[in-house]
Amino acid sequence: MSNEENELFMVKQAQSFRKSDPDAAKAWIMTAKVLYPTAFNVQYEAYLFERDGKNYEEAAKCFSVIATNFPNRHAELWQEINALTNALRTENENTPEQEFFVKMYKHLTDDVQHNIFMHTINHCGDDLEQCICIYILMFKKFPKSVTTHAPRLLELLAEGMTTDPDVYQRILVEDVLPMIQHKPPELPPVLACRLYTNSLEYYLRQIMDSETEPADPWKTIFKVLMLCGQMMGWEPFLPFSKQGSQNVYWEKLVDILSASPPGSSKVLFYATTLFIYSLYGYIRNCRLRIDDADVSHVLVEGFIEWAPDGDGAEDQSMEPPKFSLTTPNSPDLSNAFLHAAQCWQLLNTDQFQRDFSQLMVALPLAPWISRFLFDLAIYFGHRDEANKLMGEMTTQSSLVKSLQILSLNLMQGSMTLQGFQCILTIIGELPATNGHLLENMTLKGHRHMVFLPLTRAALVQYCTGAIVSRISRQVYEPNCSDRLLGDLLVLQQLNLLNDTRLTQQIFSVIKQRKSFNLRTLSTYIINIDLIEELSHIWNSQLEDSNFELTGSPTGVSSTASGAAGVPPRRIGTRGADKGARDEFKTITRQQIARCNENIITLLANFISQEQLMLAQHIFGIQPVETIEIK
Repeated sequence: MSNEENELFMVKQAQSFRKSDPDAAKAWIMTAKVLYPTAFNVQYEAYLFERDGKNYEEAAKCFSVIATNFPNRHAELWQEINALTNALRTENENTPEQEFFVKMYKHLTDDVQHNIFMHTINHCGDDLEQCICIYILMFKKFPKSVTTHAPRLLELLAEGMTTDPDVYQRILVEDVLPMIQHKPPELPPVLACRLYTNSLEYYLRQIMDSETEPADPWKTIFKVLMLCGQMMGWEPFLPFSKQGSQNVYWEKLVDILSASPPGSSKVLFYATTLFIYSLYGYIRNCRLRIDDADVSHVLVEGFIEWAPDGDGAEDQSMEPPKFSLTTPNSPDLSNAFLHAAQCWQLLNTDQFQRDFSQLMVALPLAPWISRFLFDLAIYFGHRDEANKLMGEMTTQSSLVKSLQILSLNLMQGSMTLQGFQCILTIIGELPATNGHLLENMTLKGHRHMVFLPLTRAALVQYCTGAIVSRISRQVYEPNCSDRLLGDLLVLQQLNLLNDTRLTQQIFSVIKQRKSFNLRTLSTYIINIDLIEELSHIWNSQLEDSNFELTGSPTGVSSTASGAAGVPPRRIGTRGADKGARDEFKTITRQQIARCNENIITLLANFISQEQLMLAQHIFGIQPVETIEIK
């Protein structure tokens, strides 16, 4: 008999007694181990005997002998190694069999444990995911091995991201980066930048896709940025702080830029991160909780106060516009927008534009970018570019689109038929959230921007302001119509305190006229200050002048009453008897009693019901039965 035949004979003998007579089986194994200490079959059978007997410590000794003396030679060994590593990967959810491997592993020496991981990694072949998982497992068990083996693991992750980015980005961000953050390895710049880009993409998808925002995502993103910067030996950027001003980040970026060569990858990635952070702050702050509802804000053109003497005339300089502080989040919105704009302009210079464009294609920012670029075009007054970008945006509601078109009309300094139709669309689609009237919608002397919340009050206020801004100059022209003056008084009820000059001019013109007919008092004028002034004019009229009121059924417009065939009731001061004076007092008391009515609803109804007359004021057209506005 040859030695090999003797080995096999003794192994079979041990196997035959394993269940019926364990002591006899163990005797055969011990004898075989003495006679053939270098035989794999003998050593493997000794291991199986201890494994099946649940003898963790003895099994570990036998396994150590096999793993040390017979690496990479036998399929049976690899089956056991795979079972061991699988058990370690699912340590908290193990079957009884896997639990045995976990306990046996604890009795292996450190060298054997480490060798098992390395042999497994070298034996993985094309199984990229298994190889990466073994690396991660080894790093958990042997943290010191990170320094040596992290670069290879990061290369494998970068390779995996080309085929399945979701899986390998998650592994990189959730498993690997926390392990290497305290002692990051040196990496080639291309690899480190690629890993940061993938990490950033992962976090951005979480922010954009999640119903609830992850906790402190930007604190983590800035940590990853600092980590990748360390891998490439970059000058560190600033750590993230919610309380920190964005000006501090921008100043730091400028300092780094001034000390860096043109096109520096360090500046590219620092600036890109700051741009996306500012853009995120801008988009997030464009939604605010108002009246228990999430309300979006839209960037629109503000109104410039005009005066016939030139005081408050438009500033024709090329300076960028200011931002009006109309809502509590206006400062945060404007700061985030301006910092995003600064970064965008830097990154679109010749030295960064190509690489930055590639980053923008790789990152899931398309919805944010399209909104930002449109607002940027609005901000710089680039109407043609804004119109082009508006056509490319597919997620806009008709309300938002109408508001933006109206804003573009105001930017060019005139109202088009399309702009007026947008006013009617906005009035017809007012949201349920009431909101509040805004301050600083109209400023003197320079162009300014407003973040307009999509609430009933703000939208009606903006539409009213747009109409007033187009027709108010006619008050200073000779022979402006009585109807225009009356309609302006109705619209001014939202803005009496902020535009006293226009209201005073309207009343001045009325007082100078020998004859004046106010058609809107009994239907639309409910402001007490206006009613008191009108009462004063009525009571102070001279014999050679006539102040007339045209009454109509309460709550019905003069246009509507005429169309229904109800003859309007006209009363005047010329030759007024006691009955006329009493009727005037009745009308004024009736209107004062309505002073607590919802002025927003009243003006929305006014614009809708009197649209033909308003169109006549704006465009100088004659009133007709219907008007088609495209």
